[in-house]
Amino acid sequence: MALRHALLGLLTHQSATGYALNATFKAQMIHFWHAHHTQIYRELLKMEDEALVSSEHVAQHDLPDKKIYSITDRGREELIDWLRQPTSFQPKMKDENLLRMSLLQLLPLDEAIRYVEETKAHHEQVAQQIRTFQAAHQSEDDTLGYLLTSEYAIRMMENYAGWADWAIEEMKRRAPNAT
Repeated sequence: MALRHALLGLLTHQSATGYALNATFKAQMIHFWHAHHTQIYRELLKMEDEALVSSEHVAQHDLPDKKIYSITDRGREELIDWLRQPTSFQPKMKDENLLRMSLLQLLPLDEAIRYVEETKAHHEQVAQQIRTFQAAHQSEDDTLGYLLTSEYAIRMMENYAGWADWAIEEMKRRAPNAT
């Protein structure tokens, strides 16, 4: 149900089309949640059936018609109830990268190190992309939630980069010909 609550949360800021919700979702939530646009549109239809959102049909002349979604009082109550529910705090650890890391001893040392360096560079690039987005778009009007989650994403990426440095040093130290 997290996609539902993410969409309801976005609609607390302003009414939006499915297209705009998808774009905002990707810009603000991609570092902690993923959803395909078809999932978003399906969930919007379900939420409308359950009266959690309402929509206004807008006819357009040169473009396809659009629907603008708004959160209802019932939708806001659903969101607040969900926020107040206890969570199990079970980390989701299904990470292909960590699976690969667990098997790096099967590769020659230089290839294994190159893999770690490439993943480190990727994580540093993601952290920089988030910082760039923040510099261009962040304002005092942003929600506390956006600030907290974007900073968490940056720190996760930076933490990974630091871990990668340690991993490379550890790999070199354990190499058979290490001095």
